[in-house]
Amino acid sequence: MDFDKRKTSTLASLSSNETDKSPKGTLDTPIIPLLNALNNHPSYLTTSSCSGRISIRSQPKPNPNSNNPAKKKAQGGTWIFITHDTADPDSVISLLFTYSTKFTQISELVFRFEPLIIAVECRDINSAQNLVSLAISCGFRESGITSVRFLAEVANEKMEANRKRSEGFLRAFLKGHDGALENANGSMCSESGDCNEGQYDLERSFGDIQDTVLSEKARFSCKSLAGTAGVHRCS
Repeated sequence: MDFDKRKTSTLASLSSNETDKSPKGTLDTPIIPLLNALNNHPSYLTTSSCSGRISIRSQPKPNPNSNNPAKKKAQGGTWIFITHDTADPDSVISLLFTYSTKFTQISELVFRFEPLIIAVECRDINSAQNLVSLAISCGFRESGITSVRFLAEVANEKMEANRKRSEGFLRAFLKGHDGALENANGSMCSESGDCNEGQYDLERSFGDIQDTVLSEKARFSCKSLAGTAGVHRCS
């Protein structure tokens, strides 16, 4: 489905009485004029939004003794207070005292302010750049562009490089003791070096988006391979 068809379909849904997929179920009133202005432009389509909110959430405390990094983060929780408008301090204090008897030593309160966020689909890269530049000039410094097509192309190139290295690792492993070498990074490759073919050029070309695209590096523990035929222990 092209941009115009997606826009027509999305705007039709917004105009209906159906609730959206957000917990609130409706658009935030303070930014409806902004959303309308963006959607009335031929190059833009808003796909999700929040006018900004103040919230208090009760959630389990992270477990600092856990060896699992995923379990160190708080999981679950309950919204105690949330508003898309200004918060009355006295009401917040009264609410906290009301809920204080329900808190335990394994729970903590998180008070959070989150600013405006709008996800906008743009017709082309030029319209996206113009919109981001305008948003940054208005104080929204965290604004940015995510090109799904570009990310997919980069990820595909990395996947191809990953497969080449995997195949090289297999050839080196099957070749046995005489044909396997250990490179400086501790990964295994054949004498021809084709298991790392294209790796460094690719990483240099796309090093600036390492935080966006998942790393394709497969690391192998020498200790876990020790004792396998044709594989030396780490020195």
